[in-house]
Amino acid sequence: GLAWSKDSLIFFRIIQALGGGALMPSGLTLVSFAFLPKERGLAMGIWSIGAMVAPAVGPFLGGYLTDEMSWRAIFYINLPVGALTILAAIIILPSVENKEAGRKFDFLGFSGLGAFLAFLLIALAQGQREGWNSDYILSCFGLSLVGLIFFIIANIYVQEPIVDLRLFAIPNFLMANIVNFVRAVAIFGSLFLLPLFLQNLLQYTAFGTGIILAPLAITVAIVAPFSGFISDRLGPRLPLTLGTILVAISLYIFKDLSLNSDYWFLFWPQVLRGAGLGLINAPLMSAAINAVRREQTGVAASFITIIMQIGGAFGVSLLSTILQRREFFHYAHFLQSLSNPLAPVGRQAQEAAQNLLLKSGYAPPEVVIKGKALLALWFQRQAAVCAFQDAFFFSALIICGGIVPAILIRNQQAISPKEKTVSVGD
Repeated sequence: GLAWSKDSLIFFRIIQALGGGALMPSGLTLVSFAFLPKERGLAMGIWSIGAMVAPAVGPFLGGYLTDEMSWRAIFYINLPVGALTILAAIIILPSVENKEAGRKFDFLGFSGLGAFLAFLLIALAQGQREGWNSDYILSCFGLSLVGLIFFIIANIYVQEPIVDLRLFAIPNFLMANIVNFVRAVAIFGSLFLLPLFLQNLLQYTAFGTGIILAPLAITVAIVAPFSGFISDRLGPRLPLTLGTILVAISLYIFKDLSLNSDYWFLFWPQVLRGAGLGLINAPLMSAAINAVRREQTGVAASFITIIMQIGGAFGVSLLSTILQRREFFHYAHFLQSLSNPLAPVGRQAQEAAQNLLLKSGYAPPEVVIKGKALLALWFQRQAAVCAFQDAFFFSALIICGGIVPAILIRNQQAISPKEKTVSVGD
């Protein structure tokens, strides 16, 4: 909130991320240790409310603060919340002896993983702006690949790697993270698309956009604990599969977005998507955590967070690229029909625009020129609408990629420490 320039704001956000990046895996690990395996679904359902509701409530609250106060207020409001959280953590959380204090730190694996993630996320975030074939983006992808190679080498040869990739040999852990990735691609991408559509084409304010997103947050908060309860009783497969299908349907409905879309058309898909997300979150995390040994919980939780962040960045990047390219495609198609006097749609549109201008008092010589300019502007907006329709349809196809992995997840309880699982020493 005290930032005096764009660069200082970015610098402080990096510092913020150093602490924020540890919150989700740490929270997930704490929940896993505090509850028995048969109780984890419900516990994670309640815990996940904050993780999934925040992205939907954030635009609502942030929009209000930005419109009524200042952009700095969206940072200042976190100060009392953070202070209370720190105080509660000191009072409530027990001190635990670190049994792995003598473990050697894997500097090679840490450096490789850090370089891989950092350069990959930079490339995904800036690829659309800089150009995917630009030297800058290709260099980021290249450095990311080098980091990945070093990370894999460390995982093979270091006795105690920072992250054990062999966890992915566990079927439930692998399937859960595939669902995790496609969910993040589709959901973070769609959370990027809808506010853009509302504000750029329907002229909603930031506060109005938050109101549209509110049903999503409310539905997630209602359904998530219920989903966790089902996961504890019946296993994760049913709620995971049903939730993935509901999210796909909700995104598919948005393929009919238009400039005339009213509140209720936007409301019900949000409710449906919130129900789907609420059904997915707790079973997904419990399936992944229950698939590994207790001492592997921290690493498993970190994997869940990393894959979700990569999927989210990939989703925003992919859908923004699709949005731009499809808008160019549709605009060119509309202009082609406009320039073709034999095309029925183009001819009818030109006649309608010319009649409108004649009734407005324009002279006949101006009608043809201004009519085409008016149509070109209208075509541009319609092309943007069609591009959003295509992007939502594509995001629905992406989330469908998680249906089969969700079905393949086995309904099983957590394994005991004595059971054999894949680990570094195996």
